[in-house]
Amino acid sequence: MKYILSFCLLICIGAIQAQQSKNYKKHPYWIEMIKDPNVNYFEAINAYDQFWKNKHKPLEEDELIGQTKGEASKEEKMESRKEMREKKKEKELYKKYGLECKKFEHWKMTVKPYVQVDGHILSKEEQLKMWEQK
Repeated sequence: MKYILSFCLLICIGAIQAQQSKNYKKHPYWIEMIKDPNVNYFEAINAYDQFWKNKHKPLEEDELIGQTKGEASKEEKMESRKEMREKKKEKELYKKYGLECKKFEHWKMTVKPYVQVDGHILSKEEQLKMWEQK
């Protein structure tokens, strides 16, 4: 009887823990993470990478500017309805998260010099102290 009860308790704890863990693939937690000054750098990078895994990230302007009109129209020709749905879904993602991707990439570039080994990002005060010591 004790074994059955402990087994049920173990399953319940596992289910509760699974519900509490963040699903980075479905929700863009990285958008809120970059606004938090106490965020762990590596966790934010992981959330971003998990969200965009198996998806195409929005193109940069430089990549779009070099593209001619003929190339764009060739890409828009689809062979099947499935491809059309995927392309439409991708465009919606671009509209929704294109600017946020740029913000994230900029955040990543600006905080990278201040990331500690454990992923902690130095605060503005700590950055100022480090600059004054030089």
